[in-house]
Amino acid sequence: MTLLASFNHPVTDSQYAFRRILKAMSEPGAMVSLPMQHGWGTISPAATAILLTLVDRETPLWLDEALHDDVLLENLRFHTGAALTARDDAPFALLHASSDIDPHRFAAGDNLAPEKSTTVIIEVPALNGGLTLHLRGPGLMETRAIAPQLPESLLNALRQRQQCFPQGIDLIFTCGEAMMALPRTTQVEVC
Repeated sequence: MTLLASFNHPVTDSQYAFRRILKAMSEPGAMVSLPMQHGWGTISPAATAILLTLVDRETPLWLDEALHDDVLLENLRFHTGAALTARDDAPFALLHASSDIDPHRFAAGDNLAPEKSTTVIIEVPALNGGLTLHLRGPGLMETRAIAPQLPESLLNALRQRQQCFPQGIDLIFTCGEAMMALPRTTQVEVC
């Protein structure tokens, strides 16, 4: 068993990480850093911090086959107690950008229970240097341009994204110690 450290200061670091994740969700496209210097197995420190903060015994995770790694699974089980679950039941999903999985195949909730949707966390090569996305909507005073390096399959999914609020999935992009988010309320124009 290869156990790696979690947060240096579990209580204060998880509270700080939670506030940073909320900032990213409330300001779509804003890049924020998270308090983690190393990742578990093949995932980034940012994705590790998100898992430490958001998943637990009552909040399972769907894990992309490309990210299945004994070190990740052992540490996820030890530090969070989170179980892996089917795609339809997952409150959270962790994908690798190279996967050809359409994030919109995850649960979008419904009008009576929009909270039953999936938050999809995607490990990307970089949070800049990709095709420009123009964001509009709640949390943005004016249009914001971002350019995370996303695969063509995800860009196509964003082009076809239907706004059916309150239903929908929230997207989080992670790379290194940083993350940015595209909540379901954000309108995305792919240039």
